[in-house]
Amino acid sequence: MTGTLEVRGATFAEAVRAALEDAMRDDDTIVLLGQDIVVGFPFGVTRGLSDLYGPARVRDTPISEAATMGCGVGAALAGLRPVVEVDFSGFLLLGLDQLVNNAAKLRYMTGGQLRVPLVVRVGQGPIGSFGAQHSMALHGWLANVPGLAVCAPADPQDAYDLMRWALTQNDPVVFAEDMRLYRAKGELMLREPPSEVRAHVVRSGGDASVLAFGHGVRLAMQAGEQLAAAGIEIDVVDLRMLAPLDEAVVAESVARTGRALCVSDDPLHGGFAATLAVAVADLAGDALRVPVARLGAKHAPAPYNGELEQSVYPSVQAIETAVRALCGRSAD
Repeated sequence: MTGTLEVRGATFAEAVRAALEDAMRDDDTIVLLGQDIVVGFPFGVTRGLSDLYGPARVRDTPISEAATMGCGVGAALAGLRPVVEVDFSGFLLLGLDQLVNNAAKLRYMTGGQLRVPLVVRVGQGPIGSFGAQHSMALHGWLANVPGLAVCAPADPQDAYDLMRWALTQNDPVVFAEDMRLYRAKGELMLREPPSEVRAHVVRSGGDASVLAFGHGVRLAMQAGEQLAAAGIEIDVVDLRMLAPLDEAVVAESVARTGRALCVSDDPLHGGFAATLAVAVADLAGDALRVPVARLGAKHAPAPYNGELEQSVYPSVQAIETAVRALCGRSAD
């Protein structure tokens, strides 16, 4: 693919599909593996790709995440560039042995003689009354694995660019897709893969930095509008990558605002927000001690009841309240 093409009003799911289609057109070693992936179940991301590229490159797999992940690792070692789809992060647990003990380690264990160019697409977080086993967020778990890169896109353009980038890497990448974003729309430019992925500031302000990813960026942007009406202006930093973490952009934002709120959808205890908060403290150092707060999911499995489910995860109001507390400004 050369040049760029603008697509107006694309959804997040359509952006992931467009990235897969463009990459598969350019690289015939890319193959897709997953349960019901031919028909695009359950979110429609891969629908129609089998018609374009045939059953040899878009293959349904048995209901065994362990077997599918093992097949993906083996295919990558054999010279292909597989994309393994795991619909819900709770079921990724069944494939973690192959992902963590083989895909993430083989390059290091063989001194670089073996590489595993594997991309794992996995749905994250709640989507509305899907129950606890379908609503997990594993960001902290995954980002803690040496040898794995972890992408967490926040909008359709991020989804496209990060997937194109992931499909140029020669080491395993986990592509964490927040399921609440699948139908979210935004502008989309179809273009060449970026050579590197950096965090970026999507809203600028001098009172506090809100560090977020995925759906958390959308929440932070909404909170930013409400806070601005009260005279509080925030930086919203879209991390984009959880591993490796773009420490330079984080450090610059926090140094400028002097306060940081770390937002994540996995549990507050032991989750990615805790890792991020410690990173902020380390980056600030003794010369610049900054107030740091964390916001994550409650330490409870996701309820099936939709209203209760929403109470488990960070919200716009929770972000606004936390920023006010950091700034010493209570609600009127």
